[in-house]
Amino acid sequence: MSDTAIKEPHNITIEQVEIEQKPKAYARKTYIEVMRIIAAFLVIVNHTNSDVFLKMCEPQSLTWYLSLTYFYVSKIAVPVFFMIMGGLLLQKVDKPKKSVERVVRMLLVTLIFSVVYYVKDYWNNLENINIVEFVRKIFTFRATNAFWYIYAYIGLLILLPLMQRMAQTFSKRATMYFVVLSMGVLGFIPLMEIFFKIRPHHYITDMFFPVHLGVVFMGYYIEKYMVINKKTFLTCLFSFVFLIAFQVVATDEFYNKNSDSYLQLDNWQFLTVTLGALCFYVIFKYLSTVCTTKETVANALCYIGSLTFGVYLLSDMIIRSTKELYANLQLDCSIMVATIIWELLVFAMCCGITAVLKLIPGLKKLL
Repeated sequence: MSDTAIKEPHNITIEQVEIEQKPKAYARKTYIEVMRIIAAFLVIVNHTNSDVFLKMCEPQSLTWYLSLTYFYVSKIAVPVFFMIMGGLLLQKVDKPKKSVERVVRMLLVTLIFSVVYYVKDYWNNLENINIVEFVRKIFTFRATNAFWYIYAYIGLLILLPLMQRMAQTFSKRATMYFVVLSMGVLGFIPLMEIFFKIRPHHYITDMFFPVHLGVVFMGYYIEKYMVINKKTFLTCLFSFVFLIAFQVVATDEFYNKNSDSYLQLDNWQFLTVTLGALCFYVIFKYLSTVCTTKETVANALCYIGSLTFGVYLLSDMIIRSTKELYANLQLDCSIMVATIIWELLVFAMCCGITAVLKLIPGLKKLL
């Protein structure tokens, strides 16, 4: 993918990679939009599915294993989003004004939707709303669980001008060295501690770049340097399946040792997850080269992709509001089927609401 394929965006989704609103420009990055859609759905899965294996089924039953597998698949969502950011935004150097606009936009989004969540929490007791308390909380704690990502994203946007210049300066080897130190070493050290009770002194690793940056640069490396052929695709496909299976089997062993604390691999920064996200990215990029997508389908996918930022912002609210619906679904089908239907409904509702909100001139630019 050449640098000229990267377009200056108007609509930013969860990855905030902005692509011009033209079908041909969209078509070039259809696989990015598909990854966004799947990753946005997996965010919903991550926030809903865990109750199945934690509370709603017999441990180590078929449903328990299926739900656990589903859970570990969903963990790739965050690193996939960060990789998309790096894959598209690090291939250029923006003007300072553009960087400031991105940060301001995210701050406005955080403020507006934090107010929405805050008011909803106090809807039945509006007299208890305290503006001072809200302002204090928005700086010290997120309005809803999912918003940790938007805070992290703001931090990355503040660093983006430096990261763009670093990427342009780095050679292929330097980029990989950067990724190996941050995403690789820092993602592997916790696994060493879990499985072998070994951990290097933190004074060494404290000096490394954080995992977040390594994941962002991994996306850049994939887009700029990685040659993806059938062999690479098959290797990544096998590796993805292996990594998910490994996490499930290891978690099963942890459960046998201590049923009260067995989700030791539940961390998106671990190499078991970020490598899975890397494989996921490569798989879909390869498929985009061998599969022909009709323009109407590509445009539809890109439109849905443009709604995923709104899905992310609204998902926690819709999840809370539809729990009764979920309970009713469980009366008519199995827990796993009910869970998947519920998650699809939440995704569809978030898309619908976002589509309506984007018709409002002021919100259109934010969403």
